[in-house]
Amino acid sequence: MNDMTPRTAAKSSRAARRATPPTSSTLRVRTLGAREVLVNGAVAEWHAASARDLFFYLLSFPEGRTREEIWEGLWELGPDAASGNRFRVTLHRLRTALGWPEAVVEEYGRYRLAPEVFRASDVHDVYAGLRDADLAAGAEKLAALQRALGAYSGDYLPGESAEWATQAREEHRAAYVRACVELSLLHCERTECGGAVSALVRALRADPFIGENYHQKLMTCLSVVEGKYAAIEHYRRFIKFLRDDLGDTPMNETTQLAERIKTGEHICVGSRGSDATLTLNCPLTPDGHCPGVLGELLQLEG
Repeated sequence: MNDMTPRTAAKSSRAARRATPPTSSTLRVRTLGAREVLVNGAVAEWHAASARDLFFYLLSFPEGRTREEIWEGLWELGPDAASGNRFRVTLHRLRTALGWPEAVVEEYGRYRLAPEVFRASDVHDVYAGLRDADLAAGAEKLAALQRALGAYSGDYLPGESAEWATQAREEHRAAYVRACVELSLLHCERTECGGAVSALVRALRADPFIGENYHQKLMTCLSVVEGKYAAIEHYRRFIKFLRDDLGDTPMNETTQLAERIKTGEHICVGSRGSDATLTLNCPLTPDGHCPGVLGELLQLEG
C-alpha cells in the first residue's frame, strides 16, 4: 500500500532527479568560442555571478584546487571567516544550478568538478579526441583528430581576462594547434594536399608564431594546391608579419624557397599526380581569403 501523498511524491521525484548524475542530454557546457551551460535544455540559473565564476574556474583546473587557492585565485581573498562563508554559499549555489549535489567533489582538501560534469564540456570533447588520436593510426587517427578539431569552436571563455582563464585559454589553444599540425601531416602523408593546406592554415591562424618552418611548409603546399602566386602572396604577408609584429626578417632558407617557387620549380615531389583542390586560404588575413585582384588571379591560375 502506498501512503505517499501527491505532494510528497513530487518532492521524492525532485529529490531523485537531483541525486541523478548528469548525462550529455541533461547537461551541456560550451566554453570554446562561447560561454554557456545548459541544464535540461535551459540556461543554468546561477543566482549569483560568483557561482558561475566558480564553475568556470574549476573547469579550468580539472585536477582541483584547494579552498585557499580558490579564495586567492578567484576572489583575491585571504583565509578568514568571511572567505570561508562566501565559499560555502557559492559552492551551494553552483551545485543547485547544476541540479546535482555531487557536481563538485572534495578529495584530500581539493575541490574539483565531478567527472560526469567535466565530460559534458566541449573541453573534454577536444581532449578525448586527442587521446584517441594518440592511441590510433591511419584513418582512425585522422578521424580522431577531426573530432577534436570539430569540438574546438574558438578560444576558451572569450571575453574573460582573468589570469586563470588566460592560462587555460593558452593551453587549450596550444592543444588545438598541435592537432591541426598533426592532421596536416597526416593529410600530407596521404597526398591529400588540400586537406594538408586547410589544417595548416587553421594552425597558423590560431598561432602564427609556432615556427617559421610551418610557414615554409605552407608555402610549399600552396604552390601545389593553389599555385605559385598564392605561395608567394603568403610569403609576402609573412614578411610583413615578421616586420610589423616582431621587427625581424625571414630566414635565408625561407627566402631561397620563395625564389625557387617563383621560378615554377615543383618543390613537393610527393604531390605529383595528386588531385589538389583550389581553396584560397590565407592564415594572415582575418577572413582567410586572398584579397582583391589576387583571388581572381588565383582562380585563373587554377
